[in-house]
Amino acid sequence: MKKFELEDKLALLIVAAGAFLRFYHFSDWSLSNDELSALSRLQFGSFAEMIEKGVRLNDMHPAGVQSFLWCWTHLAGTGEFFLRLPFVLMGVASVCLFYLTGRNFFGRFPALAASAVFAALAFPILYAQLARPYSPGLFFSLLLVYAWSNIVWKNVDWKWKDGLLFIAGGVGCMYSHYFSFLFAAIVGLSGLFQINPKARPSYLLCGVLMILAYIPNVSVFITQFSIGGLGGPEGWLGPPGREAIWNYLLYCFNGSPVLFGLLVLFSLFTLLQVKGRTRWSRKHTFAAVFFLLPALVAYFYSVFKNPVFQYSILLFSFPFIVLLMFSWLDERMSKPWQYFLPFLLLVVTAIDTVFIHKFYSTQFFAPFKEVAAKCAEYTRQYGRANSLATVNVINPDYIHYYSRRLPDSPEFRQYLCNRPPHFIELKKLADSAMVSHFIHAWSNNYHAPEVEMILEEKFPYLVERDSFFNAGVLVYSKDSSLPKVQKPAPLFQTMNGFETLRWSNDSLFRTDSIASEGKWCIVMAPGQEYSPGIKTVAVDLGFSQGAVYHLKCRFRGDEDLREVKGVVSVDRNGKTILWRGVNFSEYEMEKDGWNTFYAGYKLVEELRPDDLVSVYFYNPAGEKVCIDEVRFTVLPW
Repeated sequence: MKKFELEDKLALLIVAAGAFLRFYHFSDWSLSNDELSALSRLQFGSFAEMIEKGVRLNDMHPAGVQSFLWCWTHLAGTGEFFLRLPFVLMGVASVCLFYLTGRNFFGRFPALAASAVFAALAFPILYAQLARPYSPGLFFSLLLVYAWSNIVWKNVDWKWKDGLLFIAGGVGCMYSHYFSFLFAAIVGLSGLFQINPKARPSYLLCGVLMILAYIPNVSVFITQFSIGGLGGPEGWLGPPGREAIWNYLLYCFNGSPVLFGLLVLFSLFTLLQVKGRTRWSRKHTFAAVFFLLPALVAYFYSVFKNPVFQYSILLFSFPFIVLLMFSWLDERMSKPWQYFLPFLLLVVTAIDTVFIHKFYSTQFFAPFKEVAAKCAEYTRQYGRANSLATVNVINPDYIHYYSRRLPDSPEFRQYLCNRPPHFIELKKLADSAMVSHFIHAWSNNYHAPEVEMILEEKFPYLVERDSFFNAGVLVYSKDSSLPKVQKPAPLFQTMNGFETLRWSNDSLFRTDSIASEGKWCIVMAPGQEYSPGIKTVAVDLGFSQGAVYHLKCRFRGDEDLREVKGVVSVDRNGKTILWRGVNFSEYEMEKDGWNTFYAGYKLVEELRPDDLVSVYFYNPAGEKVCIDEVRFTVLPW
């Protein structure tokens, strides 16, 4: 018994280390957009209304976690600590379940080594600290496989507790996340090929009971899948690239080629050590299938149907690649080595996670806590009566979760600003503001370059700038005496008021009968589909991935302009690889006066120095429009 006691103590040490890594700092960092979304979808008068409006019509997850949050927040409140606490506890329990499952698969020594790595990797730690379906999905997936391994490998005759755990794990998977549901289906079907035929009827009965338990969520499932997913025309997630599986595999191991390479080399070394004594078994096949098949389903579904490929949805199957890596460890090795190796793996992996990749000082999601705090700080610094604030977030409740706790938080005058109708509203606020400072913040929402173009017109001095992961705070001022934030030098900048002939064919479009400033402007009329403009190679403009361009002009039309566009395009070998056109009609237009057009874009495309860039105005409907004061700027991000 001494052998088992010592190994069990080592397993407890690993679980304790995993618990420390998951509990440390878990309630200090900002709730993520997804967590705040879940909280906002709890704000209904009844449980039934929450299921209808907060799950069925406004979510893409089963009802299990949202239903739990409804009950839990009514009991414990919505503070970060108690909100995340159950999910952290399930993350800790997952380390324990992983060890027990690994022991059933390949024995105690491989299970200890694999658990040591699993306990300290950033991937499972991060998602254990989120009040989202990932930690429950991982917990129930491991519970399912633990019970499954007891049923199909250890017991010829059923033990009722294994059957109950199997059912509980399966139902938990089905109610947590659709990919933990998929994982449960893969595991359940796999068991049909392995289980003793005498136990198959009871095994199938467990499956039937799981399906019956899922009936309350069937209508939710049908509604959500009829709406669609994260990608497609209405979605935000693009299809995965060719290297998606490899990138995911690397991400599992802290995104570290060094750590991953060392673990792979160690796995190959142990495989060579046991060559001839241990062969590839069904257990190895099941571990490989459990890891790889969900990733392949996610990849090909994303390529051919609808993009869903995200690392988070593959957390439920991830543990089995770790288990497979250490499956060749031979329990006939010396006992000191068996006890020392897991400890060494735990320390090495923890050092890589905590110190090399700085897990606890890295922002993995756009913060709302820090953004709200900065807005409150600047409101206090510059005075509530002397400043105006706007914020760009998906839902006002997300920033209010933190801002309402702060005594100096501003009253935000706008909550969404990433489309031309929002820019019009922002411009009206800036033009009419009787203050000297304008605070603009954003978090987990597209920060449009047009915002800065508009604010700089009335508040020309940038005096504060804070940058976070996919979030930031800017303070613009009218006070020229304040210290300014150093802006990056433009990569390219030009302004054409058409007072001189600077562009090809300017003379064919110029008129001195009307102008916004100076004497000259250009007029596009029927038969003039393309204006003069800029046409040069990308390197001359500083056009490269990550750069931002600003296009601005003044325009005037006698009638409503429907099709006139400001266009920036990039061509390579006669093929257009980027074309962005924004209609003048997106902006409010006074027919008897001059109006302002804005367009901006951050280049995400991989461009070459010799790509041909064109900047021009496009008039496909032959409408009459006057254009003046064209400004085009390219900035580093």
